[in-house]
Amino acid sequence: MKFKKLVALLTVTALSISMLAGCGAKETEGSEVASAVSTETTSSENVQPSEENKEPDKLTIWVPENIRILDWETNKMTLWLEEQGNLDLEFVVLPAADYDTKVKMAMTVGDIKDLPDVILTTSSPNVFKESALNEYIAAGTILPLTEYYNNPELAVNINEAIERTGTDYTRQIISPDGEIYGIANFNQSYGVEYSDKMWIYKPWLDALGEDIPTTTEEYYQLLKKVSETDLNGNGKKDEIGLAGCTKRAGYIKYLMNSFVYAGDARYRVVEDGTLSYATVTEEWKEGLKYIRTLFEENLALSESQTMDLDQFKSLLNSEDNVVFSFVWQTAGDTERADDYICINPLVGPEGVQYASYKNSSPSIRFGVTVNCENPEAAFRLGDLMCSEYLSISQRWGEEGVNWDYAENVKNADAYTAKVDGFDLYIVAYDDAAYWSGKDPQNASWLQVGPIVRQYGIANGVGINPDTVTQESLNQAAADTLYQTSGLAPEETISTLLFNDEEKEVIADVESTLQNFVDEFVATALSGNIDIDAQWESYLKEIDKIGADALLEVYQAAYDRMYK
Repeated sequence: MKFKKLVALLTVTALSISMLAGCGAKETEGSEVASAVSTETTSSENVQPSEENKEPDKLTIWVPENIRILDWETNKMTLWLEEQGNLDLEFVVLPAADYDTKVKMAMTVGDIKDLPDVILTTSSPNVFKESALNEYIAAGTILPLTEYYNNPELAVNINEAIERTGTDYTRQIISPDGEIYGIANFNQSYGVEYSDKMWIYKPWLDALGEDIPTTTEEYYQLLKKVSETDLNGNGKKDEIGLAGCTKRAGYIKYLMNSFVYAGDARYRVVEDGTLSYATVTEEWKEGLKYIRTLFEENLALSESQTMDLDQFKSLLNSEDNVVFSFVWQTAGDTERADDYICINPLVGPEGVQYASYKNSSPSIRFGVTVNCENPEAAFRLGDLMCSEYLSISQRWGEEGVNWDYAENVKNADAYTAKVDGFDLYIVAYDDAAYWSGKDPQNASWLQVGPIVRQYGIANGVGINPDTVTQESLNQAAADTLYQTSGLAPEETISTLLFNDEEKEVIADVESTLQNFVDEFVATALSGNIDIDAQWESYLKEIDKIGADALLEVYQAAYDRMYK
C-alpha cells in the first residue's frame, strides 16, 4: 500500500470534508479516507489554505538546537507546514546539550506564562519519556489531546498512518488515566527491531577455510581456531574471537537465545498472554555455563563486561585488526565494515534458536502545553507532521532534489529495493551526503518531532548497484536475513504504562532486581562462582527481592493495554 502524499492536508476545524476532495493525495488500496480524495493533484504546492480562515494560527515552538538546520523560520518544511496548515510558526531554539533539563524545569517548577504552545523533541534527549511525562501530567502543564484523536476530521493523517502501518500505535501511548498526552513518533524498522545481530570477519573465515557456523558447538570450535591462528599476521596471538561492551551487551542475549529466549531489556518473556522471567529457567543457567566457557578459554574478551562504547569502537578500529566477531545492529562502527558479514542466530544443543526482537514502538515527540490558547491548531500541526510525505522528507530531504517516489524516477529500473521481498518505494539520490554531511541543510527538521513510517519505506529505499557500497549491501543482507528467518518469538512485550500504585512497586523492586540479576550474570561469566552450586540461592534471592509482586504489576499493565 502506497500513500504518495498526505491523505488530507487541511483537515482543520474550519474545513469541511468537501474541501478534502481537492487536496493532493496518492490513491491507496482499501483506504476509505483516500478514496474520497482526488488523486489528480500530486503536488502539495497546489493545495491552498482555506478561504474561510485566512488569518494563520500562531504557534510558538521550543526545539533543540541542531547545527545542521540552517534556519528554522525559512526551512522548507516550516514553509510547507505553514501553508498547508494555515499556521504561523515561531521557534525558540534552546541549546541541545541541556534541552531536557531546561524543558523539565520549565514544565515542573517554572512560570506557566513562559511556556511555548508546543514542545518538540528527538529520540535523544526525549523530553517526553515516561518519567518526565508523568511529572508534567502531575504538574498540570501538558494538555491531553484525546478529544482531537477521537475527531476523524482532525486526526486524518494519524488515522491514515495507523492504516498504512497496520498498527494502532496510539494504544501504546494511552496513559493509565485514559488520556493521550502528545503526538508520537512511530517508525517501523526491521533493522531496529532485530538489533542483536552477529557479525563475523569474512576474510578470516575464508583464511581458515571454514563455513559460517550454524550451531553453538560449531561457533565454539571456530573461535578456538581463530584464537590459535595469527590471522592478522602481526606475529602475536592477539586475535579476539568475540568482543562486546556494557553499553549494548547484546552478545549475552544473542548467545542466550540458543538456550532460551532472553526476552526484552528486563529479560521478560510472554507466552499465551502470560509474562514470566527468562532468568529463572534451567535453560538460562545452561546458557550462562556456555558463555562462561568462552570467557574461561579466552575465546571471548573478558573486558567485554566492563568496556564502554568508546573503548569498544576503538578496539574494532585498532591498527592490527583483532576482532573476529561481535554483536551489534550494524557493522558500521568499524572501518572494516565492508568485510563483516551477518550470520543467523545459532542453534543450541537442544535445538533452540531465537532472534532478539523488539517491537517497533511509539514514543511521544510532540507536546502541547497548558499555555497554548489554540490546542486544536497545535494538534493540526502534529497531525500534518505524521503524514507520509513529511515523514519521508524528515529523513531523506526535499522531494525532487534529495529523493523521489519510485514511480517518478525515470531510471527506476536501475534501482532495487534495499530489502528483498519489498517493492521499490523511494529513491534517495545521495543519502550519505544529505543525512551525514557537515554543511547545514534547509529541507527538513531532521526528524525533530513526530514521524510515522511503515516498513515499506525504509525497506523499499532504492539501491543503485553501480554506486552502492559493500557495507550497505551487507547491512541490507543482514536485515533481510533476520526478517525472513522467522526466528522471533510469536509473542513479545511492547510498551507498558503504569498507574501510580504500580509505579510504587516498580520503584521498590525493579532496579534492585535488575541489578542483582546483572551482577549474578557478571560474576558467573567471570568464573568466580560455581553456577550450579549457587543456582538455588540465586532463585531464592530473586523471590526475596519481590520478583513475583513486580511480575504481577507487569501482567496487570499488559492485560490492560493488550488484552
